Amino acid sequence: MPFTSPSAPRLWRVFDDHSDEAFAAVAAEGFTGLWVFCELRDLMHSAVFPELNRPGTADRLARLQETITRAAGHGLDVYLYFNDPVSVDVDDPFWQNHPDLRGVEKWHSYALCTSTPQVQAFFREALESVFSRLTGVAGVLLITACESLTHCWSKSATRRGMPGPTCPRCRDREPADLVLELLQTWSEVSRAQPQPFRILAWNWEWAYWYPDPQAEIVSRLPEGVELLLGFEMGGARPWDGRTLYVGEYAFSYVGPGQQFLATRELVRRRGTPVHAKLEFNCTHELCSVPNVPVLQTLHSRFVSLLDLEVDGFLGCWSMGTRLTLNTAALRVFLQDPERYRDRTAFLSALARDYFGLADPAPIVRAWEQFSDAFTHYPFSVALLYHGPHNDAPARVLSLHYAGTPIGRSWQADPPGDDLAPCLQGFFSDGQSWTVAEVIAGFTRLRDGWAAGLRDYAALETLPVAQASKPASPLPVAPASRRYGAASLRDSGPLLHCRQELSVARMIAHQLTSIINVFRHYREQQRLLAEHHLTPPCDLPADPALLAIMADEIANLRQCLPLVEADPRLGWHQDIHGYKYNGEMIREKIATMEKELERAGS
Repeated sequence: MPFTSPSAPRLWRVFDDHSDEAFAAVAAEGFTGLWVFCELRDLMHSAVFPELNRPGTADRLARLQETITRAAGHGLDVYLYFNDPVSVDVDDPFWQNHPDLRGVEKWHSYALCTSTPQVQAFFREALESVFSRLTGVAGVLLITACESLTHCWSKSATRRGMPGPTCPRCRDREPADLVLELLQTWSEVSRAQPQPFRILAWNWEWAYWYPDPQAEIVSRLPEGVELLLGFEMGGARPWDGRTLYVGEYAFSYVGPGQQFLATRELVRRRGTPVHAKLEFNCTHELCSVPNVPVLQTLHSRFVSLLDLEVDGFLGCWSMGTRLTLNTAALRVFLQDPERYRDRTAFLSALARDYFGLADPAPIVRAWEQFSDAFTHYPFSVALLYHGPHNDAPARVLSLHYAGTPIGRSWQADPPGDDLAPCLQGFFSDGQSWTVAEVIAGFTRLRDGWAAGLRDYAALETLPVAQASKPASPLPVAPASRRYGAASLRDSGPLLHCRQELSVARMIAHQLTSIINVFRHYREQQRLLAEHHLTPPCDLPADPALLAIMADEIANLRQCLPLVEADPRLGWHQDIHGYKYNGEMIREKIATMEKELERAGS
């Protein structure tokens, strides 16, 4: 069954807003289901380990059931995400009664050793207690490696040189056996329900233990278990004479990756349904904007899903959950998938539908240029998770160098000014990025984006039907759901034109800020070496540093009106907060101007 079929799982996440309005908007975009984050211990009732029961279970189950029921009223299935059984804190009294069940230790917690009959009985009972009290659950999404400490092999990435688990029960077992035991329990619990639920087993980090396509697991899946595969995983592309490896969260790589292709081919003969894990709006490459309009890339992925006979997809993880131009692309593609295999026909139809423009040609050219430009993103996992890209417009450039490591890009960490942690490369020769390479990559991206913006300016030519309406600030949804999934799509083409110009122009300014952060860091490192300085220290008022600071202030003054008019810009859904906003940018400008004044006096 292709992903375009009416009943195919096309899953979205509503982050803060579970209102009927939000559900209706998600369904109108072509999604058929929602996924909800769950932890088994929040929902279960266990007689095996009653000390692990948490208060409030009945209320949480009731709220979840109400969500399932209301979503069904809008034609939406609900899938529950689990990464269980989760570990237990080392100081929890549980271990005083059950020291023999301790698995490996990590993050100040012990895994519940799933090789023990007691934990296996607990896990089955816990699942049965949840699904006997919920009705209408369409399916579950399961991670069985890496994320939490869910079994003793969870964090033992032996193919990356890490040791195996210390647990005497598990160290001589195959990690595949532990994963398959968990999946077998899920399978049996599902098949025992009056209405069995679908099980989508995510292959996330099974590569910890086995080479692609992880045949040790995927060729032995229990009855009824389907696969969820990262679309970009195993990707590779040329970069200045070398091969750059790509993981997930990549708009800079179209895909599919080799891991996806190899796994799809392996299970095709078994008839195992396969679903793709995608991001529609943004990735960790740039997720402090609501969407990155790389519509050519999205179209290529839609066509690949058809060609590979993919059964469904998970369309977002923990970021980019608004409904935007990018999600409207799905709605338009579903209207006529075979016709819209043709890229120009599809992009032209989307431009007419979303913007109401009579001549879509310049918008189509812009989207193609944006997608081409984004291929220059200097991708690496280290950069995605530790780079300055999401907070660059708020990151103060100074003559003072503290030498503190840069914070995580996806958390509300202090910024830090030592960028070395984000320069670890993803190259076939094992080499890391140089600062110059990163600057060159982002510069090519920024310049290509600017070329696309010249065509995107056609959005300033308002649709005739909207032209007589006066302009107003971009609207802000009610505070209770301001940054959730509620769509402003019904507000019409005029608003869409203004929103998309706002986002595309801010991306250009954000790229300039990113480049300036790396340029500034390069000059700081040069001065540290030349003057034999060690951090924390004040650097000389070098003309190169001062020129970068002045350039950044000019860039910020240009983008400030965009940020202050559009509250979506700078918001990061992982932290439920801003990586930059108008107030932060104004403070940055004031701080840097004072420093430039002191340097010039």
